[in-house]
Amino acid sequence: MHYRVRAAAIVFSKDQQTLLLIKHVHPETGETWWVPPGGAVEKGDQDIFHTAERETFEESNYIIKTSKEIRYIREFYEISKELLHLELFVRGEVISGDLSIKNIVGKGEDEHYIQEAAWLTQKEVQSIVVYPEIIKGDSFWEQSDPNGTYLERQSREVLL
Repeated sequence: MHYRVRAAAIVFSKDQQTLLLIKHVHPETGETWWVPPGGAVEKGDQDIFHTAERETFEESNYIIKTSKEIRYIREFYEISKELLHLELFVRGEVISGDLSIKNIVGKGEDEHYIQEAAWLTQKEVQSIVVYPEIIKGDSFWEQSDPNGTYLERQSREVLL
């Protein structure tokens, strides 16, 4: 079995009405899903918070600051790759930048999957495939979930 640690940023707009999400489209199947900006922890990253900040910039062109709080922990087993993913979702706030996916160019495989970065409302996420699925729930948008909520292991073929 192989392992992958991923850090992602939960970034709400200043008015808390929209969430920053990244649209992925599988280049071969056309399957589409949205996730908070994030990616694998890399050798040069100081910690998972730095990973979330770096990945948010790469995928959305926003410079963010994380609050050093883990909001959600999710793990899933990708059957076809025999790969266990551990995802850590941290809180983030936009410091500067303008929405764009221009920084993903030349970043490898992600360049072929990532198609859009957008601010979406709770109503808008109800009709799309989004991970983690808790993003569709009221408690997520009310931000009433305690820090460190474990979202349970999933074992299935997944899109990510």
